[in-house]
Amino acid sequence: MLHGPSSPTTLTDEDWQAWQAMEGLARAGRTRFLGVSNVSRAQLDLLLAHATVQPRFVQNRCHARRRWDAEVRALCASRGIRYQGFSLLTANPEILRHAAVRKIAARLGATPAQVVFAFALAVGMLPLTGTTGRAHMAEDLASAALVLAPAEVALLETLSSS
Repeated sequence: MLHGPSSPTTLTDEDWQAWQAMEGLARAGRTRFLGVSNVSRAQLDLLLAHATVQPRFVQNRCHARRRWDAEVRALCASRGIRYQGFSLLTANPEILRHAAVRKIAARLGATPAQVVFAFALAVGMLPLTGTTGRAHMAEDLASAALVLAPAEVALLETLSSS
């Protein structure tokens, strides 16, 4: 994984050198998947335009106030790249406290955290969790069984702008 480009706006020569070395490993069969993290839409566009090996996944910190990284997610979906969202809970404490999220959680008999993970899955995101506790992990995994109504998904998608 190319973990965070050197520049917040573009890909630097150092980033390209690292990516080309990673492509060499992929071509040699030494790794099956390449990925990037903490990239903007512009950086991902640039990478996809010039890379000889397309990334298989993008792993970004995902903020509701930034529309849950909708532009990067859309590009990933259009190119068959798996979007992995991290810090879904720690980056969005206001969402966990939001009345709408709590109402959905109550309807489902779930926690607000589970609602956020269920939302992530509903919009095609692979939610990453950093939990190390067995009970907490079971709770996180149980979110995969939750079914949000389409209107709830739409509400959560735009919640940060309300």
